[in-house]
Parts: sequence; C-alpha cells; structure tokens
Amino acid sequence: EAEGAAGRGTEAACGNYNLGKGCSRIFDPVCGTDNVLYGNECLLCVQNLQRNTNVRIKNRGMCQKPSPRSNSA
Repeated sequence: EAEGAAGRGTEAACGNYNLGKGCSRIFDPVCGTDNVLYGNECLLCVQNLQRNTNVRIKNRGMCQKPSPRSNSA
C-alpha cells in the first residue's frame, strides 16, 4: 500500500450530488487518497471541484494512521 495515491481508490459518485446546492450535513466519513478525512462523499466532490483535483475514496470510514514519511511541518 506504499504506492502513490494517484489511480488508486474508488471514484466518488459526484454525479449523485448537486454540488452547486451544497452537501448534506450527514456525517458519513470517507478517507480520500490524499489521506484527508472528508465528512461525506459529497464534501470530497466539492473539494475536487474547488481545487480542480481528482481525489478518490481510499476507504469509507476513518483514515488509517498516516505513513511516517508524510509528516506535515
């Protein structure tokens, strides 16, 4: 699992959400391939839209402990 995050994970079903209207507040956490915990799948989609990124769903639920090499200074 030490490979790069790109191309891994599950594509978020962003077409299921009206991103212009905003997301529900339902807490249904997903862990992105960027190792960021998103409150729900819709919020991940909004971040992708705003940042023009393609973060995918690494797993549903909480993120595992970050790998030692990804120390944020």
